[in-house]
Amino acid sequence: MVTEESIMENKELPPKYDGRENKEELLKRYRKMLFEPGEAIGVVAAQSISEPATQMTMETYHSAGAAKVSITQGLPRLIEIINARRNPKTPIMNIYLAEGHRTKEDAKEIAAKIKEVTLEDLVSEDTIDLTMLEMKFTINPEVLDEYRMDIDEVVDGIKGKYKVNIKTEDNVLTVTPSKDDYNLKDLQDIKAKIMTYRLHGYKNIEDVVILEEEGEWRVQTAGINLKKILRLDKVDSSRTVCNDIFKFKKVFGVEATRNLIYKEMRKTLDEQGMAVDDRWLLLIADTMTKDGDINGATRYGICGNKDSVFARSAFEETKKHITQAAIGGEIDPLESVVENIILGQVIPIGTGNLKLTAKPGKAPESVLKEIEEKRKKIQEEKQRMIDERREKEEKDEEEAALTEIDYEKLADMNISEIKELVNENFDEVDLEKLLSFEEENKNRKTMKKWIEEKMDS
Repeated sequence: MVTEESIMENKELPPKYDGRENKEELLKRYRKMLFEPGEAIGVVAAQSISEPATQMTMETYHSAGAAKVSITQGLPRLIEIINARRNPKTPIMNIYLAEGHRTKEDAKEIAAKIKEVTLEDLVSEDTIDLTMLEMKFTINPEVLDEYRMDIDEVVDGIKGKYKVNIKTEDNVLTVTPSKDDYNLKDLQDIKAKIMTYRLHGYKNIEDVVILEEEGEWRVQTAGINLKKILRLDKVDSSRTVCNDIFKFKKVFGVEATRNLIYKEMRKTLDEQGMAVDDRWLLLIADTMTKDGDINGATRYGICGNKDSVFARSAFEETKKHITQAAIGGEIDPLESVVENIILGQVIPIGTGNLKLTAKPGKAPESVLKEIEEKRKKIQEEKQRMIDERREKEEKDEEEAALTEIDYEKLADMNISEIKELVNENFDEVDLEKLLSFEEENKNRKTMKKWIEEKMDS
């Protein structure tokens, strides 16, 4: 019989608790927190998180400061994290300042430097003179000062991108195309382009607010550009984070992402007043990142990567998984819970996780010899299965390398061809990579919207 004393034999508290007056009480509590051998920790973790989550607010946003940076909270945010959604509904960054720069003035300086500013943000009035065929833009000097810009920076930015002539008078810009022969449509096309052109700041940083917490000022942004932000001198790179776990992983790696997943789940539950043990959240974070990549609890993530054919089939797309397993000649090792329940066998948890064996010398030699032969056969069969699986994985990798998609060529196709190719090869196409090539090459709004919808689905 397993007792508390036998479990805790030779167990000690972590070093950080040494020297505490209540060490014996801490040791007793520490013992109770340990898992029993064979405990169904996956089921307990799922129940412990999902049951209180059903009581969470379905749609909650928090407005931080006067600039109204909205943050997804509650159940929608928890689903984003656990399902590893590639595009959070409200992408944000929390930018912390380095030691000695945590003042309001330094926070304002960083905010003004990184905010994406277009001509549309600076203009208080714009007109097209039909008689002279020219455009006039009245720049708001107060907004210009707020972003620490001057009129020359605006003029140089527009001229550097578009072929236009610009005359300045006080805070009024008079813009005409540089070519001699142009009409009203040309003016309207140019106006539409230069009004949305980024003149200042970092790409994707749509809005910024400065916040104070316990005497320390920091910057919060709507939009993410983590790599460039971390290069700024006054930014504390050890604490600055974003809520997009995939972009965070590209910069900091999978171990830091594992910690971010845990902290985001912890913060989301705490904001809703949900008491969930840290061990279950850490188990989820570990499971999502154990392969060195991020896998959500979806058909293409954790559930779709299980070794068991029955376990994959029980989740979603039953027909697909069984058909592919039959074609590939897969063997189910029946080592987990789901597949053994399906087959009506003892599940490998609790008492079902133990096997009884005879002690050597207690049985006749003939019986021991038979047991040894069976043991060798079992080991040989396991090794054969491992070798077959390894060969299959190597073959799959070779096939994947042969069918690698040329994203640059794909982005140059027309929209209907791209949609057809993506739908036929959905599992192989990296939609995020396709979106980046689309933005660099043709930047079609219809195509970008379709790709983003596919990524969210």
